[in-house]
Amino acid sequence: MTRLLLQKIENRVRILADLRELASAESLDSFTLVYTNILDHQPDCPPEVVEKLVALREGIPRKDAKEVVQECKEIYENSLVDGNPPKTGFVFGKVKSLTAPKGSLWRKLAQ
Repeated sequence: MTRLLLQKIENRVRILADLRELASAESLDSFTLVYTNILDHQPDCPPEVVEKLVALREGIPRKDAKEVVQECKEIYENSLVDGNPPKTGFVFGKVKSLTAPKGSLWRKLAQ
């Protein structure tokens, strides 16, 4: 019982570690690799998460940022089944700020 509970908790907090890894990625290839790993566990993680994190990072040239975002969008689109994620995760469907208009939480985090 305890082992099952521990595994359930680890699965729930894994996304936090994955997002930390995504936010601290050092190369463009790292962003796409980490994003692919996130989709394995949270298949409904939209590429806008990567877009927002890349925009918050200093030192990433605009051209490179656009390239990594485009690659992540393609990875996401290729993972869809009939236009939808294969399954719904427990995080991203509940994050309202991802669909909020400009000036949302992401912009506040960048300040």
